[in-house]
Amino acid sequence: MSRNTSEFSVLMTIYEKEKAEYLDRALESLENQTVLPAQIVIVKDGLLNESLDTVIEIHAKKFSNIYTVISLKRNYGRGYASKVGIDHISSRWFARMDSDDVSSKDRFELQIAAIKKYIKIYPKLAVVGGQISEFMNNENNTVGHRKVPQEPEQIKEFAAYRSPINNPTAMINKEALLAVGNYSGLNVLEDYDLWVRFLSNGYTLINIPNILVNMRVGNGMYKRRGGIRYLNTYIQQKRIWKKQGIGTNKTVIFSSIVMMGSILVPTSVRKILYQKILHKRKWERK
Repeated sequence: MSRNTSEFSVLMTIYEKEKAEYLDRALESLENQTVLPAQIVIVKDGLLNESLDTVIEIHAKKFSNIYTVISLKRNYGRGYASKVGIDHISSRWFARMDSDDVSSKDRFELQIAAIKKYIKIYPKLAVVGGQISEFMNNENNTVGHRKVPQEPEQIKEFAAYRSPINNPTAMINKEALLAVGNYSGLNVLEDYDLWVRFLSNGYTLINIPNILVNMRVGNGMYKRRGGIRYLNTYIQQKRIWKKQGIGTNKTVIFSSIVMMGSILVPTSVRKILYQKILHKRKWERK
């Protein structure tokens, strides 16, 4: 794994309900990049099943100089697990990676180039993200895209309504992350919360136009984005973020009503809403 290696890390958290074959494909997509990471940090968020442990052991053994594996005694949630992982990141920049997604082969090459370009313009550059495609069952079955704005001002405006960075695509400046307090203890919306804290502290976020990650979706994802508990957390965070300077009374009310409608409908309806409106199937790159 020494070819075209660059000084950045990758951070992934995983828990027992993930599927071993999905994890294997996710790690394979990291190891086949045109520009390879210097380090891959995996945080086991609690005890895993034997299949998941085996996949991690195979990859870590094959690339022993790259992998750092941390084991937590119990499941704390993604926010806390990410915070623990940060302590083991050895590079200035690190990429997020979900354990069931597939990174585009040139993802890191594109992001490193973007960092080198934009850091000269924006000294407080904290995040470089990109676009995602979404697939169900197999990687060729594209069911949607999530397109996010590219320019800093557009990103800040968008953040008042929705999360402005596709978290699985994010490459983050570790120093900036620590300066705004690291990951919070939230186990939902922890990524959105981080983008808001960056923005409210004067940091710059950039998205590039390229699709960087093919994101695996299914009924489980649509189900997780429902329920009164999720809605209450969303509304509470929206109020907190407004106090931090992201959003107004109008945007809080509007986005909360939209989210309420999305959350309270059946999972089958929410799935259609995401695929047909929020995450459109057709990709139009500008």
